[in-house]
Amino acid sequence: MQSVLGKLDLVTREEFEVQKLVLAKTRSKLEDLEKRVADLEQQLFSKEEM
Repeated sequence: MQSVLGKLDLVTREEFEVQKLVLAKTRSKLEDLEKRVADLEQQLFSKEEM
């Protein structure tokens, strides 16, 4: 059984938790950037209408 488990592409709990934190941080940064782009687009469109 150990031989079979050894062949699987598994990660440790610690590696999983680290990647979970990286993903959460990346998701947060993406949301911030999406908001910034939306704000900049709004400013640009507002200036074009003047």
